[in-house]
Parts: sequence; C-alpha cells; structure tokens
Amino acid sequence: MTVPALMTPQQVIEHALEGHFPKPALAGLLTARARRPFYDACGVIEMKYTEACRANGNPCLASGCSAEGERCLQPILAAGRDYDKACAAVWAPLFADGANRDPGWSVTVSEYDVD
Repeated sequence: MTVPALMTPQQVIEHALEGHFPKPALAGLLTARARRPFYDACGVIEMKYTEACRANGNPCLASGCSAEGERCLQPILAAGRDYDKACAAVWAPLFADGANRDPGWSVTVSEYDVD
C-alpha cells in the first residue's frame, strides 16, 4: 500500500515507529539541520548492533568480522525491521517538531510503500 500524501505528521510517526520506513526515508523527511543528530543517533544504534555481533563470537565471514573497529552492515541487515524501529524511535521526536520537517515531507512520504 502506498502511504497517502494526506497523512498527518502523527500518522507518519506511528508508521515509522512500526518500522515501515528505512533510515534514508526518515532522514529525507527532516531538514538538513535535523538530519545530523538523527544520523549521529542511528550511528550509535549501528555500533551497538556491530558490537553485539562481535561479542557473540560467530562472525559473518569465515575470515572474521569484516569491519573491525567500524560499523558492520551484516548485523544491521539481520536486525531488519528492529533496526528501522530503533532509528524511528530517535527520529520521531525530531519530526514531531514542525521546525525540523523538510518542507516537502508529504511528497517524500508518498513515495514509500508501507507493508
């Protein structure tokens, strides 16, 4: 289903918190100024997934962790919707403040499918 362009900000937040929008979609709904704290917060989340993956002692690759000291994409991909929900949780308070919304946010939302 395509999200209607007439969704209220609260409806968009609810869909996001359910994990229906990926990080790039969420970032596109914010002003450039508000994107930095969003990306920083998602970076912290990504490091937690990477560190948890390393701590389990079962690396994604036979040669070990592919991103020693860096964020690794594999545990984030494995987390799927849980990762999207975690990023949405830090995004929601930013988007709730109308000053942080990109002026074209309703058009951007209508481009994404909600499953």
